[in-house]
Amino acid sequence: MKIIQWIVLLYCLTFLQDLAGQIPFPSVYEIKSDTAVSIRLDDAYWQMLEDSEGKWTIDEVSRSPIADKFHANTTKTTGILSVDYSIYTYWMRYRFKNALKHEVRIIIPKDVTYADFYTLGSDGKWNHKKTGTTVPWSKRDDLKRTATVIYTIQPGEELLFYERNNFDYSINTPDYLQINFGFTDKAIQKYYAENESSILPSFLFGFFLLAALFNLYFFIIVRGYVYLFFSLTLFFRGFSRFLWANDVFFRENPIVKCYLADICNMLFFFFLIHFLRYFLETFKHFPRWDKYLVGLSIYFVIFRILREKNILPFKYEDLLGPAIVLIFFIITFILFLRSGLKVVRLPIVATLPIICIMSIPSFVVLFTVLNEYNGMTMPSLLKWVWSNNRFSVLEQIGLVWLLIFLSWSLLQRYQQLQKRITDETLAKEKLEKEQEIERNRLIAQQKVQLEKEVKERTAELSQSLKELKATQNQLIQSEKLASLGELTAGIAHEIQNPLNFVNNFSELSVDLVKDLKDEIEKPTQDKEYIGELFDDLSQNQEKINHHGKRASSIVKGMLEHSRASTGVKELTDINKLADEYLRLSYYGMRAKDKEFNADFTTDFDKNLPKIEVIPQDMGRVLLNLINNAFYAVHERQKLAASLELLASYTPSVVVSTQQIENQINIKVKDNGIGMSEATKAKVFQPFFTTKPTGQGTGLGLSLAYDIVTKGHGGTLEVEVAENEGTTFIIQIPNQ
Repeated sequence: MKIIQWIVLLYCLTFLQDLAGQIPFPSVYEIKSDTAVSIRLDDAYWQMLEDSEGKWTIDEVSRSPIADKFHANTTKTTGILSVDYSIYTYWMRYRFKNALKHEVRIIIPKDVTYADFYTLGSDGKWNHKKTGTTVPWSKRDDLKRTATVIYTIQPGEELLFYERNNFDYSINTPDYLQINFGFTDKAIQKYYAENESSILPSFLFGFFLLAALFNLYFFIIVRGYVYLFFSLTLFFRGFSRFLWANDVFFRENPIVKCYLADICNMLFFFFLIHFLRYFLETFKHFPRWDKYLVGLSIYFVIFRILREKNILPFKYEDLLGPAIVLIFFIITFILFLRSGLKVVRLPIVATLPIICIMSIPSFVVLFTVLNEYNGMTMPSLLKWVWSNNRFSVLEQIGLVWLLIFLSWSLLQRYQQLQKRITDETLAKEKLEKEQEIERNRLIAQQKVQLEKEVKERTAELSQSLKELKATQNQLIQSEKLASLGELTAGIAHEIQNPLNFVNNFSELSVDLVKDLKDEIEKPTQDKEYIGELFDDLSQNQEKINHHGKRASSIVKGMLEHSRASTGVKELTDINKLADEYLRLSYYGMRAKDKEFNADFTTDFDKNLPKIEVIPQDMGRVLLNLINNAFYAVHERQKLAASLELLASYTPSVVVSTQQIENQINIKVKDNGIGMSEATKAKVFQPFFTTKPTGQGTGLGLSLAYDIVTKGHGGTLEVEVAENEGTTFIIQIPNQ
């Protein structure tokens, strides 16, 4: 243990020997009283060192050769314009000695980006503390809210401080190259006393936000840009002050808070300029000067950007922008005062207090510069206003004054607007009454003429309606006759076969009777031959009877079809009905065109039950769909013949039935010319047809659709594929 103590003692002696070879330390500041709230060390009590790269450590700056470069403060003697603003890191060292008989607790505030404090402990190691305006709260030492560090110095104890200050965020370096300290208890008491007095600014911040919303509401109603710009002016000023006065938000990102406050401050001046333009209406009274004000607002934004980029080489660039704005405002007031315009007296009275208050920072800059060059001190009143947040309170009072006058102006403008609206409304009502009288006169004048024209037009329309109904009845009758004609042609062709058989077998029977008579008259009769003749004659009679009945059934079906529909549903075999009309349709096409030929097949569900339908109506539907199918394949057949592709195409029509759950499906499918989607959309419309003029009425599919959907509660759909074929699908419920 003794060995360790000797090593520490030897290290301390070596360290003190190194210090002895360095440049002399600044004089020790003896603390003889602990009643002061804030003390600023004279330049004789501290030394500074420029760290141009910001990379030196405490071990490097506390030893030679870097430690030998510490020097006294030279910023006051070199002048503010000759300060090297490219250096953002400075080291300072100073010593405190407690000359009191009790321990003292000192507090050291640092309003810089970040600051590192180093003190040498009894073990020869450096004790480190960190604070600063951009340091997150979680990384600050001691008093986080005020960015200060606290040290306790025992009676007779001397404490050496090394302090590294960084100015990344603000380059007003000479303002911060100073050592301030106070005593902890007094400083804390002062802090809470100032916080108690800050209720008014906080109240005004909230008041400004409410006023901003109020003016925004009036902008929405009146559409006056003066209210919009004043609303934004109040909002951004109140929000910037709120950010600076509030330490609840952005605790871990204080740099964001600083940038937001600067942006809000920039927007405050931007909208303040435009508010003044619209409040004084400079664009109306002094349009040329108004352009300079617009340029000033743009310049101010550029100015702030240059400030953020640390481009402007001037110490007080934060106050230079407001000073330029103040100069422009004063020139604006002078122009209006010289013009003698009475309408601007109230706006000038409203804005003059805030302009005067805004001039305070410019005078502070002026006296600060004069003090550094020739020792001229700042007036006590100006110093009192500028310190302890009094300027902020005065600024807000000036804005409240402006708000009161603007509200008064707003009330006057609102009354004027209300009066103008009332006058315009009365004039509009008067004009409307005059127009109404003139309109009534014209209506009365035209009424007789219109009644006459209406009567004539009504008579014409009645006649046209009669003619239209007659034409419609003729078309419907034509469609029925066309359907009946096609059916009759099919029946005629179909009945021709049994009639041919009857005729042929009748002629053959006559010949057989002759042969039989001749054989009987012979003296020698061949009984076997006579028997054969009787057999043949009997067979002929049977065939004649069979084909006669066939012809009779066809005629009966034709009569049933031609008979008007009774509207009574009957149990019907759909397979038989479809097969009959398929054949009748085919033979009807053959009767009209001997060259027509096509394959037609059926695919019937053998277990299909009989369903209740109106046979005549359902027959018309099937006949119409099958006729269309044969027409489509015939058209494609003619097209294939013209293209010499007849060998590759076989016309085909398929009629199929199927029972799916509680409904019967009937499909009529062909491989004809098909139809387009546009044609499909209109295929069931009345009077729509794709056939050439004279070959179709356009009512067949429309009537078929009505019979299926309205008469039988089913559906009729079509599936198409252009140049590939068409499929009509009938779905009838089986209940």
